[in-house]
Amino acid sequence: MPRFLTILFCLAALSTAAFAQDDHNDAGPLVVGYAIVTTTNSGSPFSRPGLPGECVVFETFGYRSQDPALQAGVLPATLTTRTVLFATAGIRLTRNVGVAITNPGSGDAVVTMTLRRANGSVTSSKTITIPTRQQISRFMDELFADVPEVPRDFDGTLTVTSNTPVAILALRFRGTHFSTIPITSLSPFVEVPELIALPNWPPGTRNSVLLPQFAAQSLWASEIIVMNNSPVPLTVRIDLFKQDGTPLVTTLNRQTASSFQDLVIRPGGLIRYSPRDANFDSDF
Repeated sequence: MPRFLTILFCLAALSTAAFAQDDHNDAGPLVVGYAIVTTTNSGSPFSRPGLPGECVVFETFGYRSQDPALQAGVLPATLTTRTVLFATAGIRLTRNVGVAITNPGSGDAVVTMTLRRANGSVTSSKTITIPTRQQISRFMDELFADVPEVPRDFDGTLTVTSNTPVAILALRFRGTHFSTIPITSLSPFVEVPELIALPNWPPGTRNSVLLPQFAAQSLWASEIIVMNNSPVPLTVRIDLFKQDGTPLVTTLNRQTASSFQDLVIRPGGLIRYSPRDANFDSDF
């Protein structure tokens, strides 16, 4: 298991916090993947930077080791073929950046990652392949563990280029505390590809957004929130996938599934899908 996931699971396993449980499976193995949210009766796009839309979608990604949980808000990813982000790693201060890359397309993504120092000079570059509809999650020092010229303590930037659009999320860690950091796309906007392999998928549906990192089944968890800004009811669906692209089955709002369909949101309303305790409360 990649060290990014192993560390998350070990942190959860070491926790001594107790919760009233229903949807929770805090002792279970950590399951990680990604989520796609789609409106099935809307012709307008989701809200995007600089553009209005009928829906706003975001995720709360959190570590439920305490109450309240450690958490950070995560926005849907912009599909990109070239992006740049802050990169840092340091053993002494337990600093690191975790990067999740999802390939939602129908072909393999050949991804080149280039590290630059704070002065702009190139430290190293390497290429990986992410198969179709799969995802990887790694810490930055893990991504470059096989590159000896990368220093153990590092501050700089990471540029990611791909032959096909990918979705990227980055979380900045210091110990168990974390926050999201901005992802700057340097390529034109691309729609989320139609996933024709999904059950009951409306033909021609392309009104989707992608959340590149979703966690379940342990103290690490995700909550998905969808808000309806339109004057009419909207119908949405939430589809969850493991890193290998297969369905991710988990329990949200006391429903166990990998695909939550026909979710109707009233005008001006919202839905929240997350693990719930015995009082039907979310940890977020």
